[in-house]
Amino acid sequence: MKKLKKFLRFVVHHVNNRTKRAQLFLFGFRAHPSTAIAWSVSADGGGDGGRIFIDKHSRLDIGVILHANGNVISIGKNSSVNPYCMIHGGGGVTIGDGVRIGSHTVIIAANHIFDDSTQFIYHQGETMKGISIDDDVWIGTGAKILDGVLVAKGTVVSAGAVITKSTEPYSVMAGNPAERIMFRKR
Repeated sequence: MKKLKKFLRFVVHHVNNRTKRAQLFLFGFRAHPSTAIAWSVSADGGGDGGRIFIDKHSRLDIGVILHANGNVISIGKNSSVNPYCMIHGGGGVTIGDGVRIGSHTVIIAANHIFDDSTQFIYHQGETMKGISIDDDVWIGTGAKILDGVLVAKGTVVSAGAVITKSTEPYSVMAGNPAERIMFRKR
C-alpha cells in the first residue's frame, strides 16, 4: 500500500508539472522537465519576445510571480524560488546555480525616472539595467534586490535586506540599504 501511494504521488506530481508547463508555454515559459512548478505559479514573458527559462532540478513554489516584461528571466540548476516571490525582469534577470531565494522576496530589474517634477512619474519612463545573481547565493525571506545589482557568488543576503548596490563574493549583507557585515569563511 505504501508503494502504491508513493507511486500515485509521483504520477500526480509529474502530470501537474507537465500540465503547468504546457499552460505557461504560450506565455514564453520554458522549463526543464525535472523542474518542480507549483500550480499557482504565474509566469509571463510580457510580450515583445520576453522569455523565462528554468534549468534542471529547480523549484518554483506556490504564489511565485515571474514577469519578464519583454526581456529574459533565467534561473539556473538546483535553484529554488520559495512562496510568494516576485521577479520582474524589465532589464533582464539572471539567477545562477544552487541559489536559494526566501519567501516574499522581490527582485525588480527596473526603476522609474522621476527627475522632472512638472510631469507625472509614469510619463518619464524607466531605466532597466538588469540584475545578476551568481551561483551559491542565499537570499533571506522578504529581501529586496533592486535594478543594476550584481549579487556575487556565495553571498548571503539577510532577511529583509534591501540590496541597492553590487556585493563582493562571499559577503554577508544586512540592513536597508544593505551593507556588508562580514565575509563567509572560505
